[in-house]
This record gives sequence, C-alpha cells and structure tokens, in this order.
Amino acid sequence: MPELPEVETIRRQLCTAGLKGRTIEKVTISWPRTVEPLSPAAFRKRVVGKTIERLSRHGKWLIFELDDIDNLLVHLRMTGGFSLSDGPLKKGPYDRAIFQLSGGMNLHFRDPRKFGRFRLATFPLGLGPDALEITARPFFQTLGKSNRMLKPLLLDQSFIAGVGNIYADEALFEARLHPERRAGSLNDDEKLALYMAVTHVIRSAVENGGTSLGNGQGNYVDLNGNFGGHREKVKVYGRAGQPCVECGAPLEKITLAQRTTVFCSQCQE
Repeated sequence: MPELPEVETIRRQLCTAGLKGRTIEKVTISWPRTVEPLSPAAFRKRVVGKTIERLSRHGKWLIFELDDIDNLLVHLRMTGGFSLSDGPLKKGPYDRAIFQLSGGMNLHFRDPRKFGRFRLATFPLGLGPDALEITARPFFQTLGKSNRMLKPLLLDQSFIAGVGNIYADEALFEARLHPERRAGSLNDDEKLALYMAVTHVIRSAVENGGTSLGNGQGNYVDLNGNFGGHREKVKVYGRAGQPCVECGAPLEKITLAQRTTVFCSQCQE
C-alpha cells in the first residue's frame, strides 16, 4: 500500500535519524526473495562497506545513494517499512533484512507479506515525473495524447510516479471527475482541476505523514511505529456505501485496472 506520501515520510524520518554518512558494516537477509535476482551472499558482497551518501526518492521508490556506481533502491510494495534500533541486534518476527551500520545503528526492513524488493541500480527505470515535482505542461501533454480512462492512467507509474489507489481516488473526487472518463475528453479547465487535485492531495498527505486505514500487522506505520495522520482526511477511498461528504449520496464502488475504485456518481462527472 505505501504510496509516495508514505515513502516520503519514511525518507524524511531516516534523514532526521542520521543515516547519511553511515557505512553498511553487515547485512542479514532472512527472506532471500527480497534481494532477487541476487543471492543474499551476492547482495551482501555488493553493499557491505559502502557508505550511505544521501537518501532520495522517486515515486514509490526509496533510494539509498551509495558511494558507488549503484544505489540501493527499495520498493515497499504492500506492507514494507523500516525501523531503527541501537546496540545488540534483536530480530523482529517480520524483519526480512537488517543492515548494521557504523555507530551502532541497526536498520530493520519489516515486511509481513514479503512483497518488498531491493534492487541495486543507478535509478528505477520506466518511471514518469515524480508526483511532487511534475509541472502542468507535461501533465497536460500526456492527458492530451491519451484516451485511457482516468483512474488507470493515474495508476500508471510511467505517466506520473507515486500515485496509487488511495490518492488516485481522492484526486479524482477533488477534481470532480468520474474515474471512467477518458483523458482525451477533458477540456482545459478539467485538466487543470485534475493537475491541481493530484498535487494537492499528494502534498497534503505528505504533510500529514501518510495514510493508514487499518490496524493490522500489514498496515502502514512510519519509522517510529505511528499510523499516518492523513487517515482522517480521506473522503472516498475505502468508504463505499457511506454518504458522500459533499452531497450525501451513497459512494459507489467499481473495479478498474483490477483495483477497487470508490467515487460519487453525483459529484463526479
């Protein structure tokens, strides 16, 4: 589930915690598929001894920039997250990888459902502009060239990187656009409304520390184990059958691009 706001929240917290400048001294991999196609031994050989020079992000990818040609790219997928500890190493039940860093800091990668993945590369390939950085012109140009339905288009990471199911639904509701509308049917005012809605929804969620909607082991928590504060701001996602906050009509649910989509048929045209 973690989308751009959740990943950006974790990135900022890791920066504040002081990861920059620390050297990777030892790596423990307890779920080998986390580092595929490399073996755990090959992965360790590539990263041990490297220094974390900077933490960046593009879309949903967290990027540990190392003092080498390759960076460590992390995709949290559905349930991945990080935590920190100091002193003697204690492995948690869902820890799939642990990095022991210089200065006695331990970086734990926690992933109950085991879908998170690490890659060693310079940059994640195939991504469009980051949703926090995209400007109106390329956004408008892509909309004008496409005749895809809006919800699947927003989920396409080659169009805009970082928007997932939660924030696509929220942005479409804020823009008052039906998720099945075709991109090529939008007029200039509607294109602007969608651009403003996407950027506003993403920035607001970042300011609130991301979105947590459940209380289970797989739900998103930040570096300190806290739920995202944006959960109280969600207006449509996960609220099918409940009244629309604007008009009171029951929110509807359909499936688009194999994802549950919630919208208001009265407010979104």
